[in-house]
Amino acid sequence: MEDVYPCLTRSREVRHYLSDIGFSPSKSMGQNFLIDANMRDLILDASGVGSEDMAVEIGPGLGVMTEGLMERAKHVTAIELDFRLAEHLQQRFSERRNLTLLNQDATKTDWEAFVRPDPVRVISNLPYSVGSRILYDLADPALAPVSITVMLQSDVADRMLAAPASDLYGLLTVRMSWAYEISRVRNVPGNCFLPPPRVGSSVVHLERRTQAPAEVNDYATLEKLSRFAFTKRRKQLKSILKSFGTPMDDGPVDLTRRPETLNLEEWAALSNAVSGADKG
Repeated sequence: MEDVYPCLTRSREVRHYLSDIGFSPSKSMGQNFLIDANMRDLILDASGVGSEDMAVEIGPGLGVMTEGLMERAKHVTAIELDFRLAEHLQQRFSERRNLTLLNQDATKTDWEAFVRPDPVRVISNLPYSVGSRILYDLADPALAPVSITVMLQSDVADRMLAAPASDLYGLLTVRMSWAYEISRVRNVPGNCFLPPPRVGSSVVHLERRTQAPAEVNDYATLEKLSRFAFTKRRKQLKSILKSFGTPMDDGPVDLTRRPETLNLEEWAALSNAVSGADKG
């Protein structure tokens, strides 16, 4: 196999290989292949994947990360939307027994089937066009995998790590931070990819919280309320709650504030007040 598949962490060889197989990366699918071995190893190390772990890779592309994952994990499930790449990977790793390759859309995946039972770790060079959507789905506390280690747009990383009252703080921040402790591993230069993306990239590691950051009566209410509120982020909470169908004159927080100023504990308190009012 080594003489059939060249080193796919060298730009020149990747270009020749793509030409040989007649493949052109798709902009619409966000195909920017990782071609840097050091960065690949950094992601694998940051993921903490070990011999007893089940790994899920989203968007394996040419299989650079997949190969490393198979060496470390008990089993790897790789989800690839592009049927051409899926066929390529099926051929390349046909003799490997700890890989399940699925040609399907990660944005339409039933994640519960892949991330339970524990321990499952998700690793991905995320397609930038749909990365936020996939992460949002994986942050459901009922099915959140034990960890997620991803390459994504730096601005998405900035939003996940944003502090309350900042311009970047929003629904994604609340959703991801409720389920995970989040850290930026490092920023990544464009020359680590082929073709180079037009936006900055970051590696981010998310470790599932051992307990929620605050007590909440009903997470569904918290999710619904925060999603609604951030569509009206420039309005005051009192006005938002009225539109939400739970008008209040007083609450556990100052209702003249705006959604982006509430920390997680305050979101939990407001959600509990709303769910209590609904039951009343």
